[in-house]
Amino acid sequence: MRVLQVSDSYPPATGGMERSVRQLAQELAARGHQVEVVTMGHPDAPPLEVDGGVTVHRVEGWSRHLRRFSADPAHRFHPTAPDPGLVRCLREIVARFRPDIVHAHSWILHSCLSLELPPGCRLVMTLHDYGLVCAKKTMIHRDDTDRRCDEPAVHRCLPCASASYGRLKGIPLTTGLALGRGRLDRVDLFLPVSRAVADTCLPETGPERVTVIPPFVSDDLVSDDLVADGPEAGGPGADGPGAGAVRPRPAFLPDGAFLLFAGAAGEHKGIGVLTDAHRRMTRDTPLVVLGQRASGARTPTGNSARPLLMPGPVPHDEVAASFAAAAVAVVPSRWAEPFGLVAVEAMAAATPVVVSDVGGLADIVVPGVTGLRVPPGDPVALAGALDRLLADPGLRRRMGDAGRARARRYTAGAVVPQVIEAYGRALRAPRRR
Repeated sequence: MRVLQVSDSYPPATGGMERSVRQLAQELAARGHQVEVVTMGHPDAPPLEVDGGVTVHRVEGWSRHLRRFSADPAHRFHPTAPDPGLVRCLREIVARFRPDIVHAHSWILHSCLSLELPPGCRLVMTLHDYGLVCAKKTMIHRDDTDRRCDEPAVHRCLPCASASYGRLKGIPLTTGLALGRGRLDRVDLFLPVSRAVADTCLPETGPERVTVIPPFVSDDLVSDDLVADGPEAGGPGADGPGAGAVRPRPAFLPDGAFLLFAGAAGEHKGIGVLTDAHRRMTRDTPLVVLGQRASGARTPTGNSARPLLMPGPVPHDEVAASFAAAAVAVVPSRWAEPFGLVAVEAMAAATPVVVSDVGGLADIVVPGVTGLRVPPGDPVALAGALDRLLADPGLRRRMGDAGRARARRYTAGAVVPQVIEAYGRALRAPRRR
């Protein structure tokens, strides 16, 4: 197949969606498909390059003039309406490449909806978040992480988005989303990353146009050739597999058992709830936080009995090694995570997880089998779950083994064939345009 991946941004831009698009493009290319990527320009990358066997086009449209309204001008985002300049570039690339599939990611879909695709081509979209119905992409009402918006509508979204972005940005984003919904029938197949995203964004769309396909991790993360570095880690090296090459234990980790949080250290990710729960625990176990403090979030604090360690920026391979060494991984999100790939990465390392029972995390963690789920925003329940796992090495071992087995369903080897099959199904179905 000839597949054109179209994304708001792409590496070297950082973020979960950017990594997912790159991984998918390269995995498809490795399986013999012809793949090209179209994305918005980036100051630290050339307009045209070959990245892992994939041709990447970085193009500029009229929306480049909107970057001054962005909180991070280096981060590219497409507006919620077609960009005439990008539409023109896309038309030229589609006419030359003649793709079988145009696979859109994020709001650049609105430019893809203005294309006249070749007769045999189908338009597919992955929903990485709630951006199809929420201008903030979070379904959080008025920036209150404890107030989920269950009724998105223009009269509710306009003041909410304006409060977050300012009226100059919030009003056009919300209006563009509302106007764009009338064109979504041109999408042949939607691929939400979780059932939570599907139910929120596509409640009235028939199952023939919706297939839940999760993000994935590298097959190497669940390789049996890697284990934790020694029984003092408190992770699978103490109670789990005893064969294979050793993952080096990062030097910044504390001795003995520890808890691990990886991600943006912001309130939406539950860092405040976690530090509160950490202080309430009966066991004096250190907490390690890997990730930058989110904008506006308070700095997490610990105490002398239960230290909280926040190393600087950590390479992804050391994050994976930290998961393997941890006694328990924690994902205490207060917002409805669209998926929660960090929980999969912990399970791939055979480390039990405690997560909030919210959003896509409910798809990943089987309570009592691969980890524990607790109500979001409840530090007492979170402290109790962490104490329970730390007190029972046998339970940690069983959950770690079960989690590692479950993580295999979220690897490239398991997920990419699902994407290819979905493409084939879209091509066999009547075209919707």
